[in-house]
Amino acid sequence: MKKTLYYTLLLAALASCTAVNNSSKSKIDFDGISENIKPGDNFFEHVNKVWLDSAVIADDQSGVGSYSFLNIPQKKLLENILTEVSAESYKIGSVEQMVGDFYSSGMDTVSINKRGFEPLQVTFNKIEAINSVASLITFVIGEMSSGNRSIISMYVAPDNENSKVNMLHFGQSGLGLPDRDYYFKTDEATVAVKNAYKKYLTTLFNLSAQKDAEKKAEIVYEIEKKLAASHKTRIERRDVKANYHKMDVAELSKSESNIGWTALLAQLNIKADSIDIAQPDYYKELNAMLASISMKDWKTYLKAHTLSTYDDVLSKPFETANFEYSKVLYGQDSQNTRAQLMVQKVDRLLGFALGQLYVKRHFNEDAKKRVLDLVNNLQKAFENRINQLDWMSDVTKKQAKEKLYTITKKIGYPDVWRTYTAEIKKDAYFENVVALYQNAYQYNIAKLNSPPNRDEWETTPATVTAYYNPPLNEIVFPAGILQFPYFDITADDAVNYGGIGMVIGHELTHAFDDQGAQFDKDGNVKNWWTADDYTKFKAKTQLMIDRYSSFTVLDSLHIKGALTVGENTADNGGIAIAYDAFKLTEQGKGDTKIQGYTPDQRFFLSIARIWRVKTRDAYLTNYIKTNSHSPPIWRVNGPLMNFDPFYEVFNVQPGDKNYKPTAERIKIW
Repeated sequence: MKKTLYYTLLLAALASCTAVNNSSKSKIDFDGISENIKPGDNFFEHVNKVWLDSAVIADDQSGVGSYSFLNIPQKKLLENILTEVSAESYKIGSVEQMVGDFYSSGMDTVSINKRGFEPLQVTFNKIEAINSVASLITFVIGEMSSGNRSIISMYVAPDNENSKVNMLHFGQSGLGLPDRDYYFKTDEATVAVKNAYKKYLTTLFNLSAQKDAEKKAEIVYEIEKKLAASHKTRIERRDVKANYHKMDVAELSKSESNIGWTALLAQLNIKADSIDIAQPDYYKELNAMLASISMKDWKTYLKAHTLSTYDDVLSKPFETANFEYSKVLYGQDSQNTRAQLMVQKVDRLLGFALGQLYVKRHFNEDAKKRVLDLVNNLQKAFENRINQLDWMSDVTKKQAKEKLYTITKKIGYPDVWRTYTAEIKKDAYFENVVALYQNAYQYNIAKLNSPPNRDEWETTPATVTAYYNPPLNEIVFPAGILQFPYFDITADDAVNYGGIGMVIGHELTHAFDDQGAQFDKDGNVKNWWTADDYTKFKAKTQLMIDRYSSFTVLDSLHIKGALTVGENTADNGGIAIAYDAFKLTEQGKGDTKIQGYTPDQRFFLSIARIWRVKTRDAYLTNYIKTNSHSPPIWRVNGPLMNFDPFYEVFNVQPGDKNYKPTAERIKIW
């Protein structure tokens, strides 16, 4: 079941991280340092333990702290905007009208609850009318434009071998649990999630007046388990070349006649001689299952997926069923407010319209210029590090530097805003959601067989995140992350280079991690390395995999080193590049203390603070199983145990728990 459960991860106030202005500089309050925890034993806890011991995770949250949990102040700001614009009348089709009326329609819970299951009755009637494999595929394809995706996952993106043109890609799909491994593992936590998921399906069937709900839930689960067996693991999907297969549509239609690729594309009104099948084994298995599984069971499966796609836009009982499942998966005890749920829905479906309103009210344009300066400084520092690498030849260094300086920099918000053409009404929430799904589908399909839109962003401006996009060779820093504790335009350089500087270095390094390194400067999957250099690079990434695989959380749960290697490489490179860039500043060259800390100490303290996060165990367990990032403690301690300057600044000595001899300190970039 292609269903992602979205819940706002709220943030309590970071009271111990307030900025204190003194003259023209903002000084971060680094109170709460645990002097009884040595920096060389656990720097994350040396800086954050006092906060960790006192921070309280609210009942409607899975965690508290920075990064993704920092999105709650954003949500409150966005809620204020939506409350404001929804109370006024605006020209039809304007940004204010669309976001305001969509928000109003979702806040009208009386009308939503009155409708109950009714919005899905037409879709269920279509499912009941399915009488053949061909009509099943026709239904699945017809529903894709409305956001109801199940056994087929399709998207438009650049061709790996020709990044100048977009092509059609198909990936594995069809599951409801967060990952294929959930269907096969038998540990206590996984079994609890599986049981909660089956209960969730049962509840959905009961709410939609389906007989034998529990039996139907089991049928859906078993179909998904068969599909899951054909799925590549998250680690296997990190292999870029192994997940790209440009295939002839006519030949596919012959070998997978039940799917019927030629007819499938014709129904989509898409002309394409070839498509990328990222995971061919999945579609081979799906083709077989379309014949081996009864049409009755497939109908049950499609009903379940339809319910799970729309349960959060139906009446309260459906929304509650969704939440009850998530409680087991993520650990929060109570649901977010309706307003916060709607803020998230508006940001997801109309995020660039809402983003325009957010930027006008809350983004400091001077921040854009300052962050661009930091990005440029870090590029220079990265070039210096490349020049000094002892394991890379001059030939590959030249290619690496060309790629580095070809990277496009996007900061704050798009230069060209995406527009929406859906008709939004105040009294039609379900129809509004479907209309926006359809608008997003048409927006994406329109990109097919055209050059990539280099003005496009993959995340909304208000989101606290950053990313590197290999096919476009670009780094993106939305307005949302350009705030404290990551960035403060009045803060000293040490704080900003340890904060947003580390994030910038992280994203730059992604261009050269295990996946990014397979793309050339133009975004094509192409080998720009000498054979000897790439062998050395792979050996170093294996060291990173082995090191992080030894780290544990929750006593015995190990980090998946092979899953997190890209992010770990970026964390290690990010800190090193940011530090080098900081040392080029006037503060970095000096030794003037602020609040008793040297510039270098403030740099490292800032790094520990930006990853200050506390989560529930259930959330962290799922995070380790499915997320490509290491948990916060190891985003700090892991890189620092490899970084020589940290040892010098905090006098880390043999015998300290995180001490590594010089020869064991991993350095890639």
